[in-house]
Amino acid sequence: MDDPLIIAVRNMAELPDEDKVNIRGKMYSEVHTRVQAFREAFGSRGRIISKVHQADEKRVLTETTISVFLDGHMEGWHVIGNDFAEEYRSSSPVNKTSAVENCLTSSIGRALASLGLTGGNYASFDEVDHAINEKVSIDDAVDEPEEEVVPEEEAPEEEIVVDEGFMKVIAGTLEMQDSHEGLRSWSKENEKILKSLPDEEKEAMREAYRQRAEAIMKNGEDE
Repeated sequence: MDDPLIIAVRNMAELPDEDKVNIRGKMYSEVHTRVQAFREAFGSRGRIISKVHQADEKRVLTETTISVFLDGHMEGWHVIGNDFAEEYRSSSPVNKTSAVENCLTSSIGRALASLGLTGGNYASFDEVDHAINEKVSIDDAVDEPEEEVVPEEEAPEEEIVVDEGFMKVIAGTLEMQDSHEGLRSWSKENEKILKSLPDEEKEAMREAYRQRAEAIMKNGEDE
């Protein structure tokens, strides 16, 4: 008798494209599709347990563990899959109120993907859609000025002068980022510099940021 997990993996691999979502030429399965495949394979003998490790005003971190109940000499519950997810409340309007829900969905999808229930690429549609539409980006840093209150007794900050050599350093630090969290930090740290750039250089940095974000996403998918 075939292992039910192998059957579920096979069924997901044979999932038709009309049951997936196409994003930039790549096919992704939604989390509910992965959960359904797991439930069809294991029924009540399968567990999907999620834990919230952190949920404060800035960051949410969740972990999902997949277990199955075995009979015979190995009788009992055994862990067969596990993965994490992370969300920042400032990353999108939805995450301001639903970061925990989004994070749990992502960790469930990733844990099921660790079992081979992908039906395409490792990341789920939900994760990729969130990453592509993430609101915390270089556009926010450049185009949305923040209100600053300067106390009367303090003089305004000096104008930032950015020469060609300094721009190369900034661009180099951008290329060093290897995660979306790193990109967010980079945007915040260089916010004032980015705002001071001429329009042409602003657009060049936007494009470099987008390319780096896509490269990070692609590398994550390939792993």
